[in-house]
Amino acid sequence: MAEAPWRRRWRWLCVLLALSALAWTVWLLWGALPALRANLPRLKLGWLSLTLLGNVVSGYLGFEAFRALFNRMRPGLYSRSLLAHLYFTGQLMKHLPGRVWGVAYQSATGHKATLAEWVGVTTVYMALTTGFALWVSASVLGFMHGLSWGVLVLFAGGATYGLLWRARPLTALLNLWCRIPVKVLARLCDALRAFADVDTRFKRTVLCWFTASWLVYLLAWASYGLAWPGLASADGIWLCALYTIAWFVGYISLFSPSGVGVREMVFVLLAQRFPPDAVAGMAVLGRVTLLLVDVLLGTLFAPFRSSFRDG
Repeated sequence: MAEAPWRRRWRWLCVLLALSALAWTVWLLWGALPALRANLPRLKLGWLSLTLLGNVVSGYLGFEAFRALFNRMRPGLYSRSLLAHLYFTGQLMKHLPGRVWGVAYQSATGHKATLAEWVGVTTVYMALTTGFALWVSASVLGFMHGLSWGVLVLFAGGATYGLLWRARPLTALLNLWCRIPVKVLARLCDALRAFADVDTRFKRTVLCWFTASWLVYLLAWASYGLAWPGLASADGIWLCALYTIAWFVGYISLFSPSGVGVREMVFVLLAQRFPPDAVAGMAVLGRVTLLLVDVLLGTLFAPFRSSFRDG
């Protein structure tokens, strides 16, 4: 079947926009090349290795939050190792254009759960983890500008986060959603109902996993601050918060696979108070590290795919 002309034009427009954003980022950082060449040999590799290790541990702790959500919907359907294979393979596939291949793989391989259930639990997980990431990042930036700002953002974000996950607002949203006469949405709505009325203990469990994941994540990027000449651990945490906001902007930019170009451009614009060479290093290292974490965890749990065939 021939591809529609508008689809072809849109695809090339997306490529052009992504390349333009990447080119602008390179242009903004061009002046940092001399300092970057001078500082790269001075990097403290021990601290840098802790950055990667911390990201790996944080990524696994994030999976435990996903596992808690999945078991809420379908208790005991998969063992921890089998679900980890599906989760981390899906995380690795999110780097492909389209961002649907991960869920498609999970549904096809983990066929005991329906596509609607996989989409449902992934939607809830992404909403919670993205909201938590933005809350933590905003709180870090608030504390960097003063204690009162940090406390205000921390409590305001926490109150909003808790309110949105209460049973009544979520149930009302689902009831409204189910009125839409689309069969796929109705099935997705049924899958999401498992999360509409959750007990306090379950909420605390998910919150604890998210909190543990982010504490390790922030410590990992504090190590980046200690690894880079002229930076401190607090600078690494600050850059981490800015990079997370840039990641979010890149993620919602549908024209760029994995936010290529967009994430880096936004990060460079937000981090102008820091040395350009450190910003350039973080822009490159951040993307490489996140990809490497997905590759490492995906590879670690890849052998468990055979268990689906054996079962």
